[in-house]
Amino acid sequence: MTTPGGIWVTARVLDWFHIAMKFKAAKNSVLGSQTIEPEERIAVETEIDHAKWLVWHGKGRQSVFRIKALDATLLAREGYEHSTLYWNLRRLYFYIEHNAGKLVNYGMRYHKGLPISSSIAESAVNLVVSHRMAKKQQMRWTDEGAHCLAQVRVAVLNKEFSVKKLAGLTKTFVAANSPSARRAA
Repeated sequence: MTTPGGIWVTARVLDWFHIAMKFKAAKNSVLGSQTIEPEERIAVETEIDHAKWLVWHGKGRQSVFRIKALDATLLAREGYEHSTLYWNLRRLYFYIEHNAGKLVNYGMRYHKGLPISSSIAESAVNLVVSHRMAKKQQMRWTDEGAHCLAQVRVAVLNKEFSVKKLAGLTKTFVAANSPSARRAA
């Protein structure tokens, strides 16, 4: 996306993978719940699926309302507040509520071919880092060096990189690798 001045701006989008995992945890905890009768489990799972559909289509506030309503209904049951489902539903609606500004219409983005997850980038980073950190590599990275490199890359990508930040990283790296620091370890 570009501004009227022609400056490229990226909007932060909440990763769909992490949202889906929170919904999956909530849905999985329905199965093990002792406070819900087996015949009622399908209705509760369906309600969770409907809330997930709302988030997928960019309706996070409606999803939170639906999850809170389900939670309030289940709260009337004895022992529910001690169940895994109770904690997973609360984590889910707090997560969606607190990240409402970063929710988008994931369905529309998916159909337009836009990214909805950072899993491809995460996988590439994991591959490069694990390869460079392997003990059999001639030019292996140290833990501290990899950490500093990651901080520099993030700062560059976020357009927060500065000479002052680089000087701070260098100072930290030198202090961590001094002979006295190595002897203490």
